[in-house]
Amino acid sequence: MRKHAKALAVAALFGAGTILAHPAPALAAGYTPESACAKESGRGGWTHVADNMRTLKNGGSTWGHVWLMWNRGLQKNCVVVIKTAFAGTPTYTQAILKIKGGGAYRDPGTLTAKKYRYYAAAIGYGKKQCVDFEGHTTDTRRDFGIASAKRGKWGNCG
Repeated sequence: MRKHAKALAVAALFGAGTILAHPAPALAAGYTPESACAKESGRGGWTHVADNMRTLKNGGSTWGHVWLMWNRGLQKNCVVVIKTAFAGTPTYTQAILKIKGGGAYRDPGTLTAKKYRYYAAAIGYGKKQCVDFEGHTTDTRRDFGIASAKRGKWGNCG
């Protein structure tokens, strides 16, 4: 009986250590594309559009996702990058909304301009214009690695 209790205590200790040692991904999971865009715009009502998600990859590792969202009331698009790797730790992170024939909205303006703990979101006017989107995030090293994703084609032209 004592042997079983000791094994159970050790298993619980390691299990608790695993949970406590990696809380950041659980915290990042609290952000959704809808909530991040709402927080940045000050308004709810963000919805998913067709072909709206890409996975940020570095090699075979997933470091987050980038989404394209639409708000009918605001007549605006939002591109949000939500980190899953290094969540809670400030790293360079950037969301880019491209407008066909009209430039881009970026948060921040350049990748290395600002570090974010959980997400970056770029909001811009997109009514009756085709858009594209991309996102990037880095790790914590001084010579940082980058995970990126983009759709790479114009779409959502309504």
